[in-house]
Amino acid sequence: MEYEEMNLAELLKQTTEENQTRKILAILEESEDLEKAKEKVKALLK
Repeated sequence: MEYEEMNLAELLKQTTEENQTRKILAILEESEDLEKAKEKVKALLK
């Protein structure tokens, strides 16, 4: 059971990281310039 929980935790971590990367990519694609993109990405960290 403990091994399965570790796998689930790792899967959740990986999924979260992938989703965050997708959010950042979407921000970069929709932003008019780099400074606005930076502001939006920083807002994700708050």
